[in-house]
Amino acid sequence: MNKQAIFILGLIVLFFGAAYVTTKVGVENENNVIADNIVLNEEKTNITIEENVISTSAEEVKITPNTLLILKKKYGECNHTIIDSAEIPEEMVNLTEEELKDNYSGWEVEKFTKEEVILSKKLNSFCGEHYLLIEEEGKVLIYKLDERGNKELKETTEIAFEYLPETDKIILENGIYVYGIEELNKIKEDFES
Repeated sequence: MNKQAIFILGLIVLFFGAAYVTTKVGVENENNVIADNIVLNEEKTNITIEENVISTSAEEVKITPNTLLILKKKYGECNHTIIDSAEIPEEMVNLTEEELKDNYSGWEVEKFTKEEVILSKKLNSFCGEHYLLIEEEGKVLIYKLDERGNKELKETTEIAFEYLPETDKIILENGIYVYGIEELNKIKEDFES
């Protein structure tokens, strides 16, 4: 083969080689650009997600229909505290602590969570849960006492005085002063057993 044919053949190989390399490099660059775009889009997505998490504010604690309401009433005249639990009134549902304080200004908020709200109030009155147990006509009678000590018959029990132990008889002859309905029920159960 002559020199000219080898030279032309070399040029053709060089031309096709350069075309192949250029195409290969171009495709790889294009793939890299696509890959970079995907990575950038993923980073933007991640950034967006992170921004959403950061921009979200904490939820305020509010009263729910399932919140337990505890009411503490402190009575100044007899120095007793009565604690009651109650269902949440409909008008309290969804109130924040500040809204509760504004709407129930006579009450002090001792505890405020979505599970439990404790409100307390001081009253300059008598609690109304004072009782006197005493024997009359062979039975144990229960009187409710007012702030002046006046008696009002609450219940005539079926507890027969004659069957009680001597120590209980002596105590009942003088009368047993009881505070609170729970304590009253406990003493009645003791006498009945």
